[in-house]
Amino acid sequence: MQCHCYFSTFLVIFVYCLFLHSDTHGYVTPLGSDTEEKGSEDPLSIPLISDKGAPLVAMLDTNTINRNIKSYIKTFMENMIQNTLHGHILEFVRTSLEENSTIDLIRNITRQELNGVLKDQVQGICGRKEPVKDCTELKKAKAISGVYQIFQKTEGVKAYCDMDTDGGGWTIIQKRYDGSVNFQRSWKEYENGFGDVKGEYWLGNKHIHRLTSSGTYELRIDLTDKYNKKYYAKYQKFIVGSASSQYKLSVGSYSGNAGDSLKIHNEMKFSSGDRDNDQTSSYDCGKLWGPWWHRNCCHSALNNSKRDRWYWNEIKESYAQSTMMMIRKT
Repeated sequence: MQCHCYFSTFLVIFVYCLFLHSDTHGYVTPLGSDTEEKGSEDPLSIPLISDKGAPLVAMLDTNTINRNIKSYIKTFMENMIQNTLHGHILEFVRTSLEENSTIDLIRNITRQELNGVLKDQVQGICGRKEPVKDCTELKKAKAISGVYQIFQKTEGVKAYCDMDTDGGGWTIIQKRYDGSVNFQRSWKEYENGFGDVKGEYWLGNKHIHRLTSSGTYELRIDLTDKYNKKYYAKYQKFIVGSASSQYKLSVGSYSGNAGDSLKIHNEMKFSSGDRDNDQTSSYDCGKLWGPWWHRNCCHSALNNSKRDRWYWNEIKESYAQSTMMMIRKT
């Protein structure tokens, strides 16, 4: 229908243009004339007969007739074109408004449907209208990487969920990449957690314990050296004990390309600058290398306050430029 309207408009304009062209190159002549004057078409002599049978001659001025006809046709065509274009413009505007309102309606419906689907998915995974416990459960709800409120049955805590690395579903418990957050903190701060969950942070020993005591968790540590080479260390089992155990570390079998620099810390209590639980009498490892599960200040220490001393002994460049520790329920 739209194509037919445009074709009709084009035809009208085309005829009008032909008419204007004839205004300068043609004229109107009567058909069937009995006489012809050489060298001039106008005025034209037409023989007439009077009621008495006497021949008469009348001079017909065709120039005036041509001008009047052309003026009438020109006015008619201009009005027709103007009205046709005006109608098409109105139809175009009306159609566009209807299409835009339809798009807005579709957008609103789609947004409502998506919100409903996401709400149903989260509630379906939880079994009740309660927040999920960890990022592994969020992964089942097809969530994307980002900050989420987890483990909120008694006390809420925000964590960053990695839904992309190694299948996703990881709850990040430590992240460092630019040294913007001071990690030389007290025992209490490490217990409760600190930092910016969207940037560098420590989740908190009590929260890590709560998670790892609720099921079987694995640990993954991602490291990047100064040449931007990437390493990872993965442990089949990862448990952080309760406060009464001094948040003791237990790790299982290792895999990866970073080397196993955590096994020597297995079964060690957590140490901080204000609580020394390491096994060396010569140094306070928590003060020297930052809070960690120290045994003798060697092999690994990823919470040092200085960026150039994030230590992982097994990689060629022992000091990492970025670190990330994350856990996932198996």
